[in-house]
Amino acid sequence: MEWEKKMIEELRLENGLKVQFYDYSRRVAGDRWLIGLLVKIPMKVERQDFDSFDDAQGLYERFMEENGPELSFQLKKERNFIDEREKAKVFSSLLSNLKEHALSYLGHKDFSSNYKKKKIEEFKERLSWWQ
Repeated sequence: MEWEKKMIEELRLENGLKVQFYDYSRRVAGDRWLIGLLVKIPMKVERQDFDSFDDAQGLYERFMEENGPELSFQLKKERNFIDEREKAKVFSSLLSNLKEHALSYLGHKDFSSNYKKKKIEEFKERLSWWQ
C-alpha cells in the first residue's frame, strides 16, 4: 500500500546532490500515530558509471531499459504508536537526529559513485540469475 507523503524540505549537499525530506506520518488507531520520515536522494545514472564493469555498454543499455536514467537512495525512519500530542515533537527529533548524524555521510564526495556502483553490481548479479 502506498502511503501519502509530503515534502517538507530540500537541501543541497556539499557533493552537489539534493536531499529531499518527506513526512509520511499517519494515524494508525484512535489517537495513535505512525511517525514516518523518508529521505530521498535522486541521482542521474550516466554511461561512465559502467566503465569499471565487463561489457559496460551492454550492461548500461540493459540497465537503462529496465530502470531508466535515475536511481534514488532512500532511507526511512519510523516510530510507531506515538500519542497524537507527541507526534510533532517525535517527528522533529527524527529529523534533527538524521540531519546531525547522516548528512556528512550522504554528502561525502564519493557517496553517489559508490551508491550507483553498488546498485549496478546488484543489477548485474540479478541478470546472472536469469542466464
